[in-house]
Amino acid sequence: TVQFWKGMGPLVVKYKLLKFKATKWDQLGEDDQEYKRRITAYREKSAPQLVDLILSLGGIYTKIAQVMSTIGQGLLPDEYIEALRPLQDGVPARNFDEISTIIERSTKQKMGELFVEFDEKPIGAASIGQAHKARLRSNGETVVVKVQYPEVAELFEADLSNLEMATRLFAPENMEVAKALRKRHENELDFEIEAMNLRQCTEDMQEYGLEPNLVRIPRVYHVYGRNILIMEYLKGVSLGDAIEEEQNRVAKALGKKDARELKSELSKRMREHMENGGGAGSGGMKMLGGKQAKMLNIFGPAASMVLRSYAGARDRVEGIGLSLGIAAGRLRSAMAGKGGSDDLILQSRKTTKVKTKINLSKAIKTLVHVSGIQLMLGRSYNADPHPGNVLILPDGKLGLLDYGMVGKLSKSDRHAVARTILALSKRDKAETARIYTENGYRAEFKEGTTADTAVLHRFASFHLDRIDLSPLTLDSGETVDTLELLRSTREKAVPKFVEEGRRLGGLLMGVSTQAARPISLSKEWKPIAERVLKEK
Repeated sequence: TVQFWKGMGPLVVKYKLLKFKATKWDQLGEDDQEYKRRITAYREKSAPQLVDLILSLGGIYTKIAQVMSTIGQGLLPDEYIEALRPLQDGVPARNFDEISTIIERSTKQKMGELFVEFDEKPIGAASIGQAHKARLRSNGETVVVKVQYPEVAELFEADLSNLEMATRLFAPENMEVAKALRKRHENELDFEIEAMNLRQCTEDMQEYGLEPNLVRIPRVYHVYGRNILIMEYLKGVSLGDAIEEEQNRVAKALGKKDARELKSELSKRMREHMENGGGAGSGGMKMLGGKQAKMLNIFGPAASMVLRSYAGARDRVEGIGLSLGIAAGRLRSAMAGKGGSDDLILQSRKTTKVKTKINLSKAIKTLVHVSGIQLMLGRSYNADPHPGNVLILPDGKLGLLDYGMVGKLSKSDRHAVARTILALSKRDKAETARIYTENGYRAEFKEGTTADTAVLHRFASFHLDRIDLSPLTLDSGETVDTLELLRSTREKAVPKFVEEGRRLGGLLMGVSTQAARPISLSKEWKPIAERVLKEK
């Protein structure tokens, strides 16, 4: 807590002073260009400092930042989204000597006894540990070795205790939510539980015909206590990288240096889309409009595909020289005639991107569909499907990684989610509000307990349907600004199905927004919800 405020305090003070000087001293309005310039300059400077603070704190702060980088698109300033986004793929890794020591202590075996090959450079690093590619000595299979840092459990305990203390002081009615969060993160720190989750979710997805037809979940090979998990290696491109790659290619095709300017424009268009009600609509580069995408307006929906094809062709031409160079290097290596041995080979290869034909719209639709099946029909669901935890495999299927953070709903909670989805799909405000109220959701708006149908329906939309920032008309006829409504409302009680559903829903809406392909969850999940209630 002290370390948090020691780093965060100066940033908050600087921001408050900046706003005070601009509005009170220099008499600038929030719409003045000079005011916007100062705020933008502050954000550009403070965003990297905020990331450095989060990395130094680690633990639950990193987890929160990963979630915000996904669900914040169109809501948080671009500068912070861009600074936080690299956390989706990981955080700085630890050195090989430290990792090998953890593995040998946990397995009580030498590295050479376990592995024929082991990549020193991790394929991913997170707040609780890191993952390495390796090849097993026992059967020659290529695997991923997940290693948890030994001190993580103690650090998370301190973070969660601080969170519970703050909840007890300022929002005691939400203690059950805080306790559920503790349980979820405690489970994430136990690789034996993750191995069980992987097997259970695989069985569920196979029962519903999704695995391996649409998705792949890694198979578990070995688990050594809480700290070491060895599982199947899936080769593919992370969803986050695929989104980034598409936007970079399109930006280049439009004559831009990189995707930064394009992302800023897409973010603005997404924000406008949300202010007009959000939900499913024209996606991808069609969101741009304007002069810089004039061809999209002239040629219609097919233009996005044409533009992406042109961008891809341009990349292939530019890559011919590089490909020839790589081929020549491999030929020289082969002619060198290096011999093999039974020793452990430590690899330190540069990461190369897998060339995969990617249909982002299909990938996001698949992720949303599978997540809905897991949430409402399965025994458990992946509660952390951010873009760094999803792979697009060479055959177009999705690889669903990291089942440390898993949620489980009771039958009654799954039915409550399903009923809410159907009410939202029909735009039935009264029924949506009734479901929330009957299940114990309570919030205060304008210093009074609200039973306002419009407010409850809008909140439920945020949780399980769409990001809708359009002005809201209350039951009384008064019109309120949605962001002001969110800022001034205080939740007093949140039922489990809302807490679990809105976290998953927020992540999925965030991923689709990041890819400029807005969705309506109630539209996508309506057939699943109908099935759930029919099986009742």
